[in-house]
Amino acid sequence: MIITIKRYEVTLGKKIYKVITTAEPIPDLFVLKTNTCGGIILGNETSLNILEKMFLLSSMTKDSLVYFNTRSTELTDYLLERWSIKDKGNDLVLLHHSIQFKTNDWKEIRNLIRKEKDFKIEQYDFNDDFDRKSNLGKYWYREHKDYLDITENYETLFLIGSQHVFENISSDANSIKHEGRDVYLQYPGYHAHEHIDYYERRKYTKNFQLTGWSLCLDFYDRQLWGR
Repeated sequence: MIITIKRYEVTLGKKIYKVITTAEPIPDLFVLKTNTCGGIILGNETSLNILEKMFLLSSMTKDSLVYFNTRSTELTDYLLERWSIKDKGNDLVLLHHSIQFKTNDWKEIRNLIRKEKDFKIEQYDFNDDFDRKSNLGKYWYREHKDYLDITENYETLFLIGSQHVFENISSDANSIKHEGRDVYLQYPGYHAHEHIDYYERRKYTKNFQLTGWSLCLDFYDRQLWGR
């Protein structure tokens, strides 16, 4: 599959940020806030296919933010009534820990991107035979460096991770893309999903209670579901 992207460089203060976006917003990709520390990313076969490839691209481009303009996607009545606690979805940004990015700078960076007319158009041809082997057991060890940090700021969900984390989430998107339609037709009302929070850096209270985000990647096809 060939993905067309825009590549920006924007300057904020003394720092230059590299930002990648899809050439056009991805239809039917939704990033929703479900509660105080909960979220869900939903898509159909087409949008999950693009998302899968963009996670792969993010795994390979450690110096760039990957930005999805999903806040502009209008929510369906079903999503508003069943899932979202807000009347609009969030944007989505993927980045590596090594960028040491301050999310408080994001609002200004996003505004600069919207005004910037100087960008490069590039195309990536992704091989669908990508090796998807992964060792998920390592995420149970708190000292492991390949963790995902999840945070929200300025109507944007930030997923801050590593090459291995983004490769694994890409694999999750691939599984849901292939299973979603059949699972729904076999079990109406049920939708295929994976817990991205599985990769999250584990945090505990003084009473050793696990804290953090609840975040899922889910299949949702408005035409198939009829809602």
